[in-house]
Amino acid sequence: MRSITARLSCSALAWGLIFALSACATKETSSRTTQETMDQTEKGAPPPLQGFSKTPSEEAVQAPSPTGTAKADQAEIAVRQAREALKQARGDVYFEFDRWVLTNEGKKNLAESAAALKQSPSVKVLIEGHCDERGTTEYNLVLGEKRAQETRRYLMSLGVTNPVGITSYGKERPVCTQPDESCYWKNRRAHLAVEERKAK
Repeated sequence: MRSITARLSCSALAWGLIFALSACATKETSSRTTQETMDQTEKGAPPPLQGFSKTPSEEAVQAPSPTGTAKADQAEIAVRQAREALKQARGDVYFEFDRWVLTNEGKKNLAESAAALKQSPSVKVLIEGHCDERGTTEYNLVLGEKRAQETRRYLMSLGVTNPVGITSYGKERPVCTQPDESCYWKNRRAHLAVEERKAK
Protein backbone atom coordinates (compact mmCIF):
# COMPACT_ATOMS: atom_id res chain seq x y z
CA MET A 1 0.00 0.00 0.00
CA ARG A 2 2.87 2.25 0.86
CA SER A 3 4.55 1.55 -2.45
CA ILE A 4 1.40 2.48 -4.37
CA THR A 5 1.09 5.71 -2.41
CA ALA A 6 4.77 6.47 -2.98
CA ARG A 7 4.42 5.81 -6.70
CA LEU A 8 1.36 8.06 -6.93
CA SER A 9 3.15 10.80 -5.04
CA CYS A 10 6.17 10.52 -7.33
CA SER A 11 3.95 10.60 -10.41
CA ALA A 12 2.08 13.64 -9.14
CA LEU A 13 5.35 15.34 -8.29
CA ALA A 14 6.77 14.54 -11.75
CA TRP A 15 3.69 15.88 -13.51
CA GLY A 16 3.69 19.01 -11.40
CA LEU A 17 7.35 19.57 -12.23
CA ILE A 18 6.65 19.12 -15.98
CA PHE A 19 3.81 21.68 -15.86
CA ALA A 20 5.91 24.13 -13.90
CA LEU A 21 8.80 23.88 -16.34
CA SER A 22 6.57 24.27 -19.38
CA ALA A 23 4.98 27.37 -17.86
CA CYS A 24 8.42 28.82 -17.23
CA ALA A 25 9.47 28.11 -20.82
CA THR A 26 6.38 29.88 -22.16
CA LYS A 27 6.96 32.79 -19.82
CA GLU A 28 10.61 32.94 -20.85
CA THR A 29 9.71 32.95 -24.58
CA SER A 30 7.03 35.55 -23.96
CA SER A 31 9.37 37.77 -21.98
CA ARG A 32 12.08 37.38 -24.64
CA THR A 33 9.61 38.53 -27.35
CA THR A 34 8.45 41.41 -25.16
CA GLN A 35 12.05 42.43 -24.45
CA GLU A 36 12.90 42.33 -28.21
CA THR A 37 9.85 44.46 -28.98
CA MET A 38 10.83 47.02 -26.33
CA ASP A 39 14.43 47.11 -27.60
CA GLN A 40 13.27 47.74 -31.18
CA THR A 41 10.80 50.40 -30.07
CA GLU A 42 13.56 52.21 -28.21
CA LYS A 43 15.71 52.07 -31.36
CA GLY A 44 12.87 53.62 -33.39
CA ALA A 45 12.23 50.52 -35.52
CA PRO A 46 8.70 49.19 -35.66
CA PRO A 47 8.16 45.82 -34.00
CA PRO A 48 7.92 42.88 -36.39
CA LEU A 49 4.40 42.02 -37.45
CA GLN A 50 3.40 38.53 -36.55
CA GLY A 51 1.17 36.58 -38.88
CA PHE A 52 2.01 38.73 -41.92
CA SER A 53 4.37 37.91 -44.74
CA LYS A 54 5.63 41.47 -45.20
CA THR A 55 6.09 44.60 -43.17
CA PRO A 56 4.11 47.68 -44.25
CA SER A 57 7.17 49.18 -45.94
CA GLU A 58 7.55 46.02 -48.06
CA GLU A 59 3.95 46.09 -49.20
CA ALA A 60 3.53 47.71 -52.60
CA VAL A 61 0.72 50.22 -52.66
CA GLN A 62 -0.96 50.23 -56.05
CA ALA A 63 -3.56 52.59 -57.38
CA PRO A 64 -6.86 50.92 -58.16
CA SER A 65 -7.25 50.07 -61.82
CA PRO A 66 -10.28 51.36 -63.75
CA THR A 67 -13.20 49.01 -63.40
CA GLY A 68 -16.13 48.27 -65.63
CA THR A 69 -18.22 50.48 -63.38
CA ALA A 70 -15.95 53.47 -63.92
CA LYS A 71 -16.07 52.90 -67.67
CA ALA A 72 -19.85 52.61 -67.54
CA ASP A 73 -20.01 55.91 -65.65
CA GLN A 74 -17.88 57.59 -68.33
CA ALA A 75 -20.13 56.20 -71.06
CA GLU A 76 -23.20 57.45 -69.21
CA ILE A 77 -21.69 60.92 -68.91
CA ALA A 78 -20.89 60.94 -72.65
CA VAL A 79 -24.49 59.95 -73.47
CA ARG A 80 -25.85 62.71 -71.25
CA GLN A 81 -23.55 65.32 -72.79
CA ALA A 82 -24.39 64.24 -76.35
CA ARG A 83 -28.12 64.32 -75.60
CA GLU A 84 -27.83 67.83 -74.19
CA ALA A 85 -25.73 68.99 -77.15
CA LEU A 86 -28.31 67.61 -79.61
CA LYS A 87 -31.12 69.43 -77.79
CA GLN A 88 -29.24 72.69 -78.14
CA ALA A 89 -28.45 71.92 -81.78
CA ARG A 90 -32.16 71.48 -82.60
CA GLY A 91 -31.98 67.72 -83.17
CA ASP A 92 -35.16 67.50 -85.27
CA VAL A 93 -35.20 67.95 -89.04
CA TYR A 94 -38.50 68.83 -90.74
CA PHE A 95 -39.69 67.80 -94.22
CA GLU A 96 -42.14 69.02 -96.84
CA PHE A 97 -45.36 67.06 -97.38
CA ASP A 98 -44.73 63.65 -98.98
CA ARG A 99 -40.98 64.38 -99.35
CA TRP A 100 -37.77 63.02 -97.87
CA VAL A 101 -35.37 65.55 -99.40
CA LEU A 102 -33.68 67.75 -96.79
CA THR A 103 -34.57 71.44 -96.72
CA ASN A 104 -31.91 74.14 -96.31
CA GLU A 105 -33.10 74.64 -92.73
CA GLY A 106 -32.83 70.88 -92.16
CA LYS A 107 -29.26 70.84 -93.47
CA LYS A 108 -28.38 73.73 -91.16
CA ASN A 109 -29.82 71.85 -88.16
CA LEU A 110 -27.91 68.71 -89.14
CA ALA A 111 -24.65 70.67 -89.40
CA GLU A 112 -25.13 71.78 -85.78
CA SER A 113 -26.02 68.23 -84.75
CA ALA A 114 -22.96 66.87 -86.55
CA ALA A 115 -20.71 69.28 -84.64
CA ALA A 116 -22.25 68.09 -81.36
CA LEU A 117 -21.87 64.40 -82.28
CA LYS A 118 -18.22 64.82 -83.23
CA GLN A 119 -17.54 65.77 -79.61
CA SER A 120 -18.66 62.27 -78.49
CA PRO A 121 -17.80 59.91 -81.37
CA SER A 122 -18.51 56.71 -79.43
CA VAL A 123 -22.11 57.66 -78.59
CA LYS A 124 -24.73 55.72 -80.55
CA VAL A 125 -27.42 57.69 -82.36
CA LEU A 126 -30.81 56.50 -83.56
CA ILE A 127 -32.55 58.49 -86.28
CA GLU A 128 -36.32 58.13 -86.10
CA GLY A 129 -38.33 58.84 -89.24
CA HIS A 130 -41.83 60.28 -88.62
CA CYS A 131 -44.78 61.35 -90.79
CA ASP A 132 -48.05 63.21 -90.40
CA GLU A 133 -51.36 61.35 -90.20
CA ARG A 134 -52.23 61.54 -93.91
CA GLY A 135 -51.70 58.39 -95.96
CA THR A 136 -51.73 54.71 -95.08
CA THR A 137 -49.71 53.21 -92.25
CA GLU A 138 -47.59 51.21 -94.70
CA TYR A 139 -46.87 54.19 -96.94
CA ASN A 140 -45.87 56.36 -93.98
CA LEU A 141 -43.55 53.66 -92.59
CA VAL A 142 -41.67 53.62 -95.91
CA LEU A 143 -41.62 57.44 -96.11
CA GLY A 144 -40.36 57.69 -92.51
CA GLU A 145 -37.57 55.24 -93.31
CA LYS A 146 -36.52 57.27 -96.37
CA ARG A 147 -36.40 60.41 -94.21
CA ALA A 148 -34.23 58.64 -91.64
CA GLN A 149 -31.91 57.27 -94.36
CA GLU A 150 -31.48 60.69 -95.97
CA THR A 151 -30.74 62.24 -92.59
CA ARG A 152 -28.10 59.59 -91.84
CA ARG A 153 -26.54 59.99 -95.30
CA TYR A 154 -26.20 63.74 -94.80
CA LEU A 155 -24.71 63.36 -91.30
CA MET A 156 -22.11 60.92 -92.67
CA SER A 157 -21.25 63.37 -95.45
CA LEU A 158 -20.49 65.92 -92.70
CA GLY A 159 -17.92 63.56 -91.17
CA VAL A 160 -19.93 62.03 -88.34
CA THR A 161 -18.33 58.71 -87.35
CA ASN A 162 -20.74 57.74 -84.60
CA PRO A 163 -22.65 54.47 -84.92
CA VAL A 164 -25.97 55.62 -86.43
CA GLY A 165 -29.06 53.44 -86.63
CA ILE A 166 -32.38 54.25 -88.27
CA THR A 167 -35.98 53.32 -87.65
CA SER A 168 -39.35 54.47 -88.92
CA TYR A 169 -42.44 55.08 -86.84
CA GLY A 170 -44.51 56.39 -89.75
CA LYS A 171 -47.52 58.18 -88.31
CA GLU A 172 -47.57 56.17 -85.07
CA ARG A 173 -45.82 58.67 -82.76
CA PRO A 174 -47.08 62.19 -83.50
CA VAL A 175 -45.89 65.10 -81.37
CA CYS A 176 -49.03 67.04 -82.28
CA THR A 177 -52.54 65.70 -82.93
CA GLN A 178 -54.42 68.74 -84.29
CA PRO A 179 -55.66 68.26 -87.89
CA ASP A 180 -54.00 71.39 -89.34
CA GLU A 181 -50.89 72.19 -91.37
CA SER A 182 -48.84 73.61 -88.47
CA CYS A 183 -49.33 70.36 -86.60
CA TYR A 184 -48.64 68.21 -89.68
CA TRP A 185 -45.37 70.11 -90.15
CA LYS A 186 -44.19 69.17 -86.64
CA ASN A 187 -44.92 65.50 -87.29
CA ARG A 188 -43.03 65.31 -90.61
CA ARG A 189 -39.61 64.97 -89.07
CA ALA A 190 -36.48 62.97 -88.50
CA HIS A 191 -35.61 62.92 -84.82
CA LEU A 192 -32.04 62.28 -83.60
CA ALA A 193 -32.02 60.32 -80.35
CA VAL A 194 -29.00 59.31 -78.31
CA GLU A 195 -29.35 55.63 -77.46
CA GLU A 196 -29.15 54.56 -73.84
CA ARG A 197 -26.19 52.40 -72.82
CA LYS A 198 -27.18 48.95 -71.65
CA ALA A 199 -25.84 47.94 -68.25
CA LYS A 200 -23.33 45.11 -68.36
